[in-house]
Amino acid sequence: MDIGVFIPINNNGWIISATSPQYMPSFDLNRRVVEKAETFGFDFALSMIKLHGFGGKTEFWDHGLESFTLISALAAVTKRIRLYASTAVLTLPPAMVARMAATIDDVSGGRFGVNIVSG
Repeated sequence: MDIGVFIPINNNGWIISATSPQYMPSFDLNRRVVEKAETFGFDFALSMIKLHGFGGKTEFWDHGLESFTLISALAAVTKRIRLYASTAVLTLPPAMVARMAATIDDVSGGRFGVNIVSG
C-alpha cells in the first residue's frame, strides 16, 4: 500500500467554512508540505485539478496554482517522493500533456505521473 498526500494547490483546504483555517496557495506552502511528506516517508504527493471555485464569503477554491507547473517546481526540490499532476479530460490537448509529462519526468528523475480525472 502506498501512502500519499493531496497538496494544497487551491485555497482553504477541504472544508467550506469561514471558521476553519484560511490560507492562500503558494509554491512555498506546497514545497513545505511535500518536503515534510518526503521526510515522513510518504510515497507520493498528488495535486488536484480545480479550475473554478465556489465564491462566497471564503472564496473557496477561487485561488489556485497550475498543477503541472507546480509539480515540476516541486520535482526540482525533492529527491524520493513520487509526484502526480492532475488534468481533467478535454481541458488540455493529450499531446501537450504527454510533452509536459515527459519533461517533468526528466526533471524528477522518473518520479512523475499523471492523474487524469473525468469531471
